[in-house]
Amino acid sequence: MDDASPPPGHGFDTGGLTVQEVGETELLRRLTAVARRHGDGDRLVVASGDDAAVWRPPGGAGIVISQDAIVEGEDFLRSWIDPEALGRRALAVALSDLAAMGARPALCLVTLCAPGTSRIDDLLAIQEGIGAAASEAGCRVAGGDVSAIAGPLVIDVVVVGTLDPGRALRRDRGRPGDLLVVTGCLGGAAAGLRLLLEGRREPVPAPHGRAHPPAEVLAAADAEARWLGRQLRPRARLAEGQALVRLGVACAGDLSDGLIVDVGRITDASGCAAEIWLESVPAEPGIHTLLGAAWVDAALGGGEDFELVAAVAAERLDGLLARWPGGLAPLHVVGRLTAGSGLRLLDRRDGQDVPLPPVASRHFRQP
Repeated sequence: MDDASPPPGHGFDTGGLTVQEVGETELLRRLTAVARRHGDGDRLVVASGDDAAVWRPPGGAGIVISQDAIVEGEDFLRSWIDPEALGRRALAVALSDLAAMGARPALCLVTLCAPGTSRIDDLLAIQEGIGAAASEAGCRVAGGDVSAIAGPLVIDVVVVGTLDPGRALRRDRGRPGDLLVVTGCLGGAAAGLRLLLEGRREPVPAPHGRAHPPAEVLAAADAEARWLGRQLRPRARLAEGQALVRLGVACAGDLSDGLIVDVGRITDASGCAAEIWLESVPAEPGIHTLLGAAWVDAALGGGEDFELVAAVAAERLDGLLARWPGGLAPLHVVGRLTAGSGLRLLDRRDGQDVPLPPVASRHFRQP
């Protein structure tokens, strides 16, 4: 057999040899071949395939390191996603932490923990997805490991990035009076999870026999495809994080666990309180129709949107918005930091308190 991975979208367990039949040495050889096919980069002095990689960082750069794992049965089901797309998702989740720091991706290392009955084609396709996504993000797969596991498939990713010394976005740099801004829209990933839990995999098909489906049917299909994409094919806001650094922002984090949780992390680290203005939250278009009043739960507590939230001094907001690059996810003001402790939800700026929604960012809970 050659080192080529099966085509994207082939699904899990569709054939081919198992890891038990191939063995660890041959599996590592093939995974390394996939990683090298996506390029090793000029700064990898010793690339994947040796006992360890040797990397030469840009002169004087700060090194940023993070790690994330996704687990079958907790973060994904095989029936939801194909292996190549799963690899892309695993890397995007890890890269979101670099985006939250304003870092430039450089390297990643991948450990696959798989039962011996796993198909080698599936693991190669996962590696292919990781490698392709890494190339698009400007980083390289520098190595990793494989391990047998008496349980579900686990993909563990370590990401390494660089930034200028002293320029990291940090959770502990918020101050009372700062305004809270988020990138993009919120709640789409939770809406996509809702569809998956209901057994939906693809957009609703047009009624049989209609050559030109009604506009509302097309709009619903487009919305469902967008929500499924937010859940299964997230994007790390790398360019947005780097833009925040360039424009002088010092405090930010990613929205992996939802606006309530991640703003709470900023207030805890910065020693202050916060209020979120419900009227200002940029909900994913269409989720009001899908979820009704529960859109608040999805947008504030659903998690996995992987947008960014930043704290910006009020006097600098206009300048930030004016200089924000047009090709990036837009910025929306959603609240502010205040003195004290805790988190309040108001119906609007200077409005009335409303109850905080439940946090459902633990996987496989109904949004």
